[in-house]
Amino acid sequence: MKKIKSPIVVCFIMLFFIISFFSCESNKIEEINIGYIGPLSVRATDLGIAPSNAMILAVEQYNANRTENEPKVNLYIEDDKWDKENAIPSYKKLREEHNIEILFISNTDGTVAVQNEILKDKVILVNPLNNDKLLSSLNNNTFKIAKSTEEANGLIGIRLIELGHKKVALFNYPNDFMTRGANEVKRILDEKNIKIEIITIEKENVNFTDQLKVLQKNNYDAYVFFGYESLGFAMKQARDLGIKAPFYGSTVLLNPDFYNNSEGAIVNSEFPFFTPADGNYILANEFLIAYETMFSKKPASVWPPMQAYDAMNLVLSQLRTINESKKDNESFDDWLRTKLYRVNHYQGVCGNIAIKENGASKGIYFSLYQYNSKENPLIKIKR
Repeated sequence: MKKIKSPIVVCFIMLFFIISFFSCESNKIEEINIGYIGPLSVRATDLGIAPSNAMILAVEQYNANRTENEPKVNLYIEDDKWDKENAIPSYKKLREEHNIEILFISNTDGTVAVQNEILKDKVILVNPLNNDKLLSSLNNNTFKIAKSTEEANGLIGIRLIELGHKKVALFNYPNDFMTRGANEVKRILDEKNIKIEIITIEKENVNFTDQLKVLQKNNYDAYVFFGYESLGFAMKQARDLGIKAPFYGSTVLLNPDFYNNSEGAIVNSEFPFFTPADGNYILANEFLIAYETMFSKKPASVWPPMQAYDAMNLVLSQLRTINESKKDNESFDDWLRTKLYRVNHYQGVCGNIAIKENGASKGIYFSLYQYNSKENPLIKIKR
């Protein structure tokens, strides 16, 4: 004969399960706020507007397809005008108004500027455009899901050697990204004893004629422009002086304002770049179609939004599991940091991405291209 449990015991068991159920529900993370800081005005807007659009698209796709157990994600965007002085005010605004737990930021100098703030607040930072040795020497809350700055811009140094140049002039915009690219080219050329003159420009300068006259007099046979659209004026001024030496540039040369400022002098310039053919062609084209559908236009330069889309989606793929994998006594940044370090084979539009021990990604590889024309600007030279 079965022993019947007393009503008190039955009630206790039911109460235990009810408390356990609501306890689990109360610990469930319903929403996560993410911030993005990038240039939406003034300069380098191709490194801010299209990437922010790509992240908006990624978040919208995630929210539309998430399950009930996956948190809703909110994205908030601030304009830093590509000036590191705006990084901390923008970050503080995002924290105070939206309590963000993850920060995406494009500017390398801005990434460095907010380091103390993100550590204090236990925020995970992701740079979706730049990935260099300086950023990899920072704290463990900083991740770089992007191409290698040194590797991509170093393609120019290799190309200069290949073409037999002997005297190289390099115009350098004074920020960390361009300076690291310039230093990598110099390192490569120094190994072959090739002369290189690095000219650091003023940020607002649009007249380079005096500098160009000196370089012309000294018979420099190659000109490299590591900077933003203002250096399009330098290209035009060089050609007006009768300088016929070939031009080379950095990863941002496809900004339409570069062409406009150069009045076409940019044509035939060689530069490192990334297209769908350099990554996962099928996924990349699906992304670009979705981007055009949502924003009614194509991005002028495809690699910034492609990298931003991958960076955001890689993070979102981890957030999907937070209510299953995060322990109650584990802080958000400890949990996400551990998850990101374990990423080994993420299939993105840019390729198969892994995160290394220093928080830097690998798997995004640029190629060398030539600027063909305004209508059809890209001719691939070599991987």
